[in-house]
Amino acid sequence: VYEGGLKVWECSVDLCRFLARIIDDTSMDAASGICAASSMDTDDDLDAVRMAVRRSLASSGSTMELGCGHGLPGCLILRENIRRTFNEEQNGNGGGVDNSSVVIFTDFNDFVLHHATIPNAQLNVCGLRRDDGVAMDEYRSAQALVQRSVFAGGDWMGLSQKLSSGDLLLPFPLHNMTNDGQQKVGDRIDLILASETTYTPESCEDTAFLMLRHLKPYVGCGLVACKRFYFGVGGGTDLFKAACEKLSISDQGPYSGLRLNVR
Repeated sequence: VYEGGLKVWECSVDLCRFLARIIDDTSMDAASGICAASSMDTDDDLDAVRMAVRRSLASSGSTMELGCGHGLPGCLILRENIRRTFNEEQNGNGGGVDNSSVVIFTDFNDFVLHHATIPNAQLNVCGLRRDDGVAMDEYRSAQALVQRSVFAGGDWMGLSQKLSSGDLLLPFPLHNMTNDGQQKVGDRIDLILASETTYTPESCEDTAFLMLRHLKPYVGCGLVACKRFYFGVGGGTDLFKAACEKLSISDQGPYSGLRLNVR
């Protein structure tokens, strides 16, 4: 049975559909100047998701997709960020491509990033159109992709160490640079996405650790799309929930103030 990132897994499509609805809501919010959308059922958890997505799309926002494979959910956030920035520029509201938001695509296998994730990201930023229907400049779209994307291969514990130590850098710094002219990716993220990463007990624990360790306390949001149970390998939502609860019971340290909701 193939378990790698060269396959588009079902839950990544489900997560894209959910994110698209949230993005539509935040677009309506921006147009009407209100803080909460009304096209989805309103509750505290959905409001928290909307706010996290809004922050991830804004200047200095951050998104990370774990075990990204083809990276479709991350690509959705990336293309929306670029599209909104060009719309703001066109409308004279500032912005432009010098937006310091970032999307981090992570996968254990470097070849998946090179042969699936990066080509998908390139395709997703090509042919974008502004709200007025005018096609965006292809060169500037490609430039925005390079400036706002980080592709990180390797195991997640190594990734966590890089984030914590400030060793994960944007390839072409924008602003908020260090003294040596480099821009570090912060170790606390607005929005962390994952699809089908909880298929074994070990992967449940790793996903829970990465999310709880690197989400921004009180305001960060993690979205995990997965099956209730993975036959033959033992993972699923129940084990992932247990792993999160085990890490978040402490009222001190990096996991304090974090809540879990399984829908």
